[in-house]
Amino acid sequence: MDRSGTPTSYVEAVRWAYRFLLGREAENDAVLHHWASLRDGRLILNYFVRAPEAEAHLRAGAPAYGPWAVSPLGAAAIRAAWLLRFDTTPTEADIQAELAAHPDLLSFRRAFLAAPELRELAEQTPWGQPEPLATQAAPAAPAAVALQDHRLTVLDRSFVLRGDGPEGYWNDLVAGPVDPSLERLARLIQAAFPDGGAGRVLADVGANIGVTSLVMGAAAPYHAELLCFEPDERSQPLLRHNLGANDFPQARVLTCALAERDGFARLRCGARNAATSALAEAHSRTQTAGAVFKQVPVRRLDSVLAELGVERLDFLKLDVEGGETPAILGASENIARHRPIIFTEFNTWTQMTAGARNPMEVLEEWHAAFRHMVAFGPDGRPLPIRDHDGLLWVLHTVLTERHCVDDLILCDDLGWLERWG
Repeated sequence: MDRSGTPTSYVEAVRWAYRFLLGREAENDAVLHHWASLRDGRLILNYFVRAPEAEAHLRAGAPAYGPWAVSPLGAAAIRAAWLLRFDTTPTEADIQAELAAHPDLLSFRRAFLAAPELRELAEQTPWGQPEPLATQAAPAAPAAVALQDHRLTVLDRSFVLRGDGPEGYWNDLVAGPVDPSLERLARLIQAAFPDGGAGRVLADVGANIGVTSLVMGAAAPYHAELLCFEPDERSQPLLRHNLGANDFPQARVLTCALAERDGFARLRCGARNAATSALAEAHSRTQTAGAVFKQVPVRRLDSVLAELGVERLDFLKLDVEGGETPAILGASENIARHRPIIFTEFNTWTQMTAGARNPMEVLEEWHAAFRHMVAFGPDGRPLPIRDHDGLLWVLHTVLTERHCVDDLILCDDLGWLERWG
């Protein structure tokens, strides 16, 4: 007999997960339905147990807030607990046995929190108990890191950045000229949002230590949301520091990777350059010798926005080392609904290795999926790609003139072109 839950029962399971593990009610119904869409009670429980809020709450003695805490124990709480622990629905006999064993709801909750499944999950924290949508303060960078500060100027806006002295990405940033991608990114946002981005939602996917996040926020100073995604735990403290030090404390740091599914995956962490960290999927062809792999939460951008209650998406920057197509697929609902401008890296090496894709096929898919694809011509200005010959020009230019990596713009209209500075 199939005793798995229904959509409604999973919503109730999430409601009680908030009450049991966080001691409070969920923020809104959208959050409940988002988590319920996982349709797996044990997976839901896994996310909640590993959340830093749950850890802090349990260490504080698991206080309960709200009228739910003084209500009598009923079948709804028991069914939710069984879905979370076993992903199954209890029989009427099971419910009666639980009612007989516990005089009240708080007694039942204490037993739930002491269950072996929860203790086992709490002990398995290979990636430092990150919350999939963590926005909490992170510990400072390790003392062994040789931190340095550097001033970077992009389109007349200066930023003071902090980075890891020996790290490859930081050395390139400090020693070399300003990456042309940063100026392109700033000019694109200014052209797209001449009103300063009032009310706009910007997402920086692959934020690293925050350079592109700062450029995006400064180019659209009146934005409503700046969402910064960075799954590599080595970069997260620096990302938070750089955002705060440059007057973007309201930006949200999200410690998950983005792809076309919700779950977990291995992140191959670049040993000498954190900017080369990439998801190591089953099909990936990344080098394994000497590599460090860490398990990280993976989310669909559509899921993240629903959970946060963010109801629009205006600009999406992607630099995820060959994982751009899965990230786009995971944002398909919001892309179809809101038609954001996408500024993406196109790296033939990472497409072939981490992504295990033919770069030409990737170009063809992107060109077919969006009304407009825009590259950058020899003069550095935007160049719309009209046909297959244009795609061949992009691939040839990237391979022969641009060290196998360049930027592309995917968008629904070209109104911003006439405002390009």
